[in-house]
Amino acid sequence: MAGRTDSGSSITNVAATAGVSIATVSRVLSGKRGKDDDIARRVREAAKQLGYSVNYAASALRSDVTKTIGLVIPSATEPFSAQLLDEIEPTIDTESQQLLLGIGATQEAQAERIESLVNRHVDGLIVVPAAGADLAGTLNQYANTLPIVQICGRQTAPRVSVVGIDENAAMEAIVKHLAEQGIASAAYMAGDELSFESAELFATFHTHMRTYGLVTSENWNQFGERTVQRGFDCAMRLFNGPLVQPEAVVCADDAIAFGVMVAFDALGIRVPEDVLVVGYHDSAIARTTMPRLTSVRAPFERIVSECLRLLASGPAGGAAETAAAPGGSVRAPRVMLAPQLIVRDSSVFRR
Repeated sequence: MAGRTDSGSSITNVAATAGVSIATVSRVLSGKRGKDDDIARRVREAAKQLGYSVNYAASALRSDVTKTIGLVIPSATEPFSAQLLDEIEPTIDTESQQLLLGIGATQEAQAERIESLVNRHVDGLIVVPAAGADLAGTLNQYANTLPIVQICGRQTAPRVSVVGIDENAAMEAIVKHLAEQGIASAAYMAGDELSFESAELFATFHTHMRTYGLVTSENWNQFGERTVQRGFDCAMRLFNGPLVQPEAVVCADDAIAFGVMVAFDALGIRVPEDVLVVGYHDSAIARTTMPRLTSVRAPFERIVSECLRLLASGPAGGAAETAAAPGGSVRAPRVMLAPQLIVRDSSVFRR
């Protein structure tokens, strides 16, 4: 259902004023909600107050398949989003569909992009949340009537399917590989401390370090930006002094790892002879550093395949796949995919 008055009021405004979901407004004003209760009266009063009327022509169009898929990402240049875009665009095109792109680096910007794509009547929506963004409120507005898949992050919207990366498996693969090189210690340069994902990876790193009998130090492990400059600064501070130094550095992003390697070059520290380095996201940087960088690669082909499968199943990933959440409510499926550790010269120890 779609509608808008000359004053610019939309179904979103009506829902906010009435304190209900957009789906409820749609059912009330289209006559599909049989109950004439307080909720229905609040919706009608809000619509009257805002001067909102149903655009039945647009509603009819909404029932048709538009052959468009909406994709919301934080950035077109950030490694994960860029590689996802490279994989999904030709796949969508092969299916004779079109990809509509929305880019937003903040929670507010992404919420606006999502609403814009919904108003364009996409057949399905794929969302990569920005760091620290909680889009549950926005996604819940549309999840009952529109198939939505979130890539990575927590499943905060129960009816939104999630396709994620098994970060526990990724970190275990890294630590196991380092242990096999015969080293005894490693540092971890984590991502943004405000991110749930970064905090989870940080804890997972420590768990697997203990499991494989490796040691680390609180002074070695820090949160920070995923930039070359951050990696350079941290490595200079950690390795340019008299303190005990780790035998390996694990980085939450290839950009951080590259900065570490630049600092090592300036300090006369050899990679991998003196220190091993591991990155994350297997971006173009990993394949062009000297030596080439060991990194974690997400299974983008499978991510895209699962996203499109879940979208085709309908809202909440299809009734056949949904699971009962606590309290008897329906929870959309969560699919976790194992990434691959691409071992290159930077982490193969040579004395």
